[in-house]
Amino acid sequence: MPDDSDKTKPEAEAAQSEEASPGRQGLAAAAGLMVTAVFLSAVTGLIRVMLLNWRFGIEGEVNAYVQAFRIPDFIYFLMAGGALRTGFVPVFTEYIAKNRAAQAWKTFSSTLWLLVIFGTILTGLGMLFAPHLAKVVAPGWVDSHPDLLDLCVWIMRVMFPAQIFFVIGGLLMGTLNALKHFLWPAAGPIIYNLVIISAILLAPMLWGVSTLAYAVLLGALLGSLLVQIPPLRRLGGRLLMLFDPGDEGMHRVIKLALPIVFGLAVAEINLIITTALATKVDPTHGPMILEDANRLWKLPTRMFGAGIAIALFPTLTEHYATGALAAFRRDFSFGMRNTLFLVVPSAVGMMVLRYPIVRLLFERGQFTSDDTKLVASALLWFGPGIVGLAAVYILARTFYARHDTVTPVWVGAISIGICLAAALPLMRAMQVSGLALATSVSAIANATMLMWILHRRVAGLVEPQMVRSMAKLVLPTAALGVTCWGTMIASQHYLGTASLAARLVNVLLPMSLGTVAFIGLAALLKMDELRSAWRLIRRRFRGRGTPQPAEDIQASDGM
Repeated sequence: MPDDSDKTKPEAEAAQSEEASPGRQGLAAAAGLMVTAVFLSAVTGLIRVMLLNWRFGIEGEVNAYVQAFRIPDFIYFLMAGGALRTGFVPVFTEYIAKNRAAQAWKTFSSTLWLLVIFGTILTGLGMLFAPHLAKVVAPGWVDSHPDLLDLCVWIMRVMFPAQIFFVIGGLLMGTLNALKHFLWPAAGPIIYNLVIISAILLAPMLWGVSTLAYAVLLGALLGSLLVQIPPLRRLGGRLLMLFDPGDEGMHRVIKLALPIVFGLAVAEINLIITTALATKVDPTHGPMILEDANRLWKLPTRMFGAGIAIALFPTLTEHYATGALAAFRRDFSFGMRNTLFLVVPSAVGMMVLRYPIVRLLFERGQFTSDDTKLVASALLWFGPGIVGLAAVYILARTFYARHDTVTPVWVGAISIGICLAAALPLMRAMQVSGLALATSVSAIANATMLMWILHRRVAGLVEPQMVRSMAKLVLPTAALGVTCWGTMIASQHYLGTASLAARLVNVLLPMSLGTVAFIGLAALLKMDELRSAWRLIRRRFRGRGTPQPAEDIQASDGM
């Protein structure tokens, strides 16, 4: 892309022009919706894990459940949460933009029937080879805990049929995203989480941990598939009763999606590797320690990084397809600057307040104070990776918008190798916490390599405004960290940590004062991203009203 440094308008006039752009307003609305929806998805996922801990603790059979979940959940992430929709959106969007609606729906139909076939085969293979898959995700149990391994196999077999609903639902979600509809695709994971939450509450009256396996089936049917059908029909969706193996669009989708499967899956592959190694380091606790810490460290990345990336991707794709190169660079900067503005202080705050956060959320019922120490230690070392993973969400989809699906694949392969190479020595030195640190090292390496390559390929992508924003961010973030730490020490000294009220204050007071310190310094430094964040909050609380410009939000899968 050519450089965009030859603009002659003053910066303020250019910003005002951008605010008036209907396209930017549409991006703002989508981004604002995704911030809210992805936040709710992440929160319900966190509640799900909280209840799981309170009900079952982190020892014993619950570890078999979370390990049985690894492979099915990985497939869910790829099909319903990332790769399929990211491969489908550019092709479908191009057909719609070129007034080729008939071809768009033909490609949709052919792809859907292919997925029905694929999902059925996938389910059969998963159930057949469940004993072998269980040994992959829990090698430490083969000799030491064969009872947990057998339970893991049974639960995995029950959950695998849900993948049929996930792969078909992933296509429906991708189609809705391509049509600039984000609400129900974002609501799908929320519904899924709510079903499993209900199962956790009912488990003691039913079949214990095994109850959750049946809930996965029901949640997949409702959240991933059934709720997506009505909005798609309202938007003119057409399912043709045909499967054309030679369909040009379907071939393009497959060509794009296969590399994306790997490119978007790096963090999930790293989780499979580290939790498998955790069954060797700490067979009876390790998987749940990483599950709990993993849920917390991914909360800000999914809320901000994933939310922004999902909303931004169709816009970047359209800019690239129409040759709007300056707009492409502008909106990339728009998403990246504000993602980091929101994620970096979140990472620092979570690392500083790790003990109060884990104690407040998990320490109840079967979850003990010793468990708090184990999970908080892992969370500390996951912390640095929050920034890397959030950036990867944006960077990977920027490559995909440019129809480059190869680069994230080989970069991701390198980062997975880095994770494994770091994990082996670190787990010997630091136990489960070493596996968390290896994950962070991999995420940072992945983001760094992708950014460096993208910067070399797209002239002027890293604009001066982005550099200034990152430099200004250092001081407010440091102030937030120091304020959180000092307030946490004082709060725990005077209030203790025993009561629920004290635990709540130990989290909310440092977080609130740290946020005030951050906002104050950001305002003194006149950071544009602060204004964006405030307008986002004001928009969400005032209702729809007049659409705000995208730079007012600068941010918008999973669970």
